[in-house]
Amino acid sequence: MHRYPATKLVLRDWLAADRTAAGNRRTFYSYLRTTLDFNIAGLVLIRFYGYGWIIVLGVCFLAASVFLAAYAVHRFFTVRRHYFQFQREFANAFPACLVRVDHSVQAQK
Repeated sequence: MHRYPATKLVLRDWLAADRTAAGNRRTFYSYLRTTLDFNIAGLVLIRFYGYGWIIVLGVCFLAASVFLAAYAVHRFFTVRRHYFQFQREFANAFPACLVRVDHSVQAQK
């Protein structure tokens, strides 16, 4: 992860971090869809074709889906950890334009 001085962060940096978090979830879901596709392909090959080498191919698809799911979970939590680390390190440098203002409290004063 890149190290920047907290005073150098601008709105663009915070929005990029949020896009990274959204992209991380989207990529994780894509990996899960691919894992499901591999599972279905492997089960179809095993169930509907009785040839020896096709059954081996189906088992290879099932094994690949397990490894792909493990990689997806690992990658998701690694990127998520970096995102939360960024938020913790730069919590005090949050841009003023992104701070939520409660206008109902100001109207009562």
